[in-house]
Formats: sequence, structure tokens, C-alpha cells
Amino acid sequence: MTRPELSVLLAYAKRSVFRALLETDLPDSEYLVADLARYFPPAIVGAFGHLLAEHPLRREIIATMASNDVVNSQGITFVSRMVAEIGVHPGDVVRAFRIARDVTGAVARWDEIEKLDGVIDPVVQTDLLSGVDWLVETTSRWYLVQAAGQRLADAVDASRDSFAQLASQIDQIGPEAWREEHEQIAERLIAEGVPEPLARRTAFQGELVHAPDIIAVSHATGRAPLEVARGFFLLGERLQLDWLENQLEALPAGTRWQRWARQSMEDDLFSLRRSLCERALELAGGAPIDEAIDGFLASHEEAVARLQRFLRSLGIEGVTDLSQLTVALRQVRALVG
Repeated sequence: MTRPELSVLLAYAKRSVFRALLETDLPDSEYLVADLARYFPPAIVGAFGHLLAEHPLRREIIATMASNDVVNSQGITFVSRMVAEIGVHPGDVVRAFRIARDVTGAVARWDEIEKLDGVIDPVVQTDLLSGVDWLVETTSRWYLVQAAGQRLADAVDASRDSFAQLASQIDQIGPEAWREEHEQIAERLIAEGVPEPLARRTAFQGELVHAPDIIAVSHATGRAPLEVARGFFLLGERLQLDWLENQLEALPAGTRWQRWARQSMEDDLFSLRRSLCERALELAGGAPIDEAIDGFLASHEEAVARLQRFLRSLGIEGVTDLSQLTVALRQVRALVG
């Protein structure tokens, strides 16, 4: 499509989301009152900031800014895709997006990358921005599927610090081979002119897809987020869950139903890893995380062996459709029970 055509669709998308938001209580959220200060000139805010919350068009201004943010960030079809796939209201999608954006610190991530205009190859810069967009989308989906209905302030306050801690130290948690693989990605980005801190964060950014589940298990068990993250990585390695995720992601999806089925299966796979880690920690008492995972797998030795045999056979045969992975998920689910 041409740029003028996309511009028209962009405007219609924002208008559609705006109208949907006015039907909800999201524009009344105290958390979003701070957005009003970004709408008015600094001089107005300085003189009349204490009156902004009483503005007669407060709801309309907040709804406008929220709809602009989500469409500008995630694209024209993001809200409509989530509504069609998950069956939620557009307001729920915008709420989940805002939580995900603030929990992941995406605004600062976007700003840092955009400051590289004219410094690095535009293609590389676009890839960096797309990586942050992906992180926000996957985190938004988690809040829609796994934590629907949470208040904005409560959800952000409960997870923002833990997410930042995971993001800053996740490169130290996984196995040696795993770290080396990601370090190679960082080195390639550095060679492209990307600053080293940003390159390293980008290289490990994909692993943060599990961050919301890690934080949820941390809250449920009282274990530190980094310790739980270690458990997630151990389970991914020992049970080949990482391999299953990669196979699922690589499957072609020619129709929207195939895309939805693949995404639903990914949700299930993420949820199973969370359940396995939480179960292992419950059974281990206060044992260190490595001992907890080893003990859990040892207590399910027969089921683990059966799963490994199945995955070896699947690897030899090759994954060609979702039905094979459906059976694989059933094998993994047997460990939870």
C-alpha cells in the first residue's frame, strides 16, 4: 500500500480505538492522569498543573493520547488482531499495552535506539526497534491472557523493578553454551556500530519473553526473580522446551487460524514451563534452585525419559505441522500432574 493509503488507515485505526476507550473506565484511571501533563505546554502545566485532573475534556484527552500511543507503537492492526484472536475489548488491549510498555521500560529503549539516527545502518536500527516492539507485544499478550483485569498502577508497580533486574542480569543466568550463542549476536551488532550496552541488551532481549511468568512465580513462591529465572532456563535445557519453542516459531502459518493456533500453543508452552518451575519449587522447600530442578526431574524420571525419547524421535522425523507439537505438549503436561 502507498504511504497516503497507510496514513488514512492509521487515522481510522486511532479513531476506532479512541471511540472504544470512551466506552470503558480506562480514561478515568488515576495512573493515566500524568499523561495530561504531556498534552499541555510546560507553561500551562507549571501554572495550572493542579487543575489538570479537573479538565472537562480529561477523558477525551487521555483516550486520544492512549490510542495514539498504542497505534503509533504497535501498528495499525495490533488492537484489532488481539481483539479478534483473544476475544477481548479494545480497552483491554490498550490497558495491557500500557502495562507492558511501562513494565518493560520500552519508552527509554525506543529513545535510546532513535538517538542512533544517522549513526548506524537504518536497517539495523529498524531491527533494533522491532525487537523492542516485539517485547512489548508479547508482554501485552501475557497481561491479556494470564493477568486480565489488573489495575494499571498495581500491575506496573508489582513488576517493573523485577523486570528491570532481570533485563540487566539475564545474561549471567543461562548455561555457558547459551551465553556464548547470545554473545555472538552482541558482537555482530557491535561490529555494525551499535553501542556495546545496547548490543548486549538486544542480544539477550528475546529471553525476556519469559519475564512475566518468572516474576509471577517469584511472587507466588517468595524466591528471587533471578533464582526463578535460573530454574526456567534449566527446565528449558533439560526438557528441551527451548527446542520446542524454536520449532513452533519456525512452523509456517499461511492463514490467520494457523497463526492463532500457533500462538495459542506457544501460550500453553510458556504456561507449562511456569507450572513446572512453580511445582519444582513447591516440592523443594528451601533448597537451592539447581537442587530443586534436579530433584523434581529425578522424581519424575519415567515421564522425563518418555518425553526425551519422544523428542528424539520427533527431531529425527522433523516437525512439519502443529499436530506433532500438540502431542509433545501432552508429554510435557504429564510432568505437571
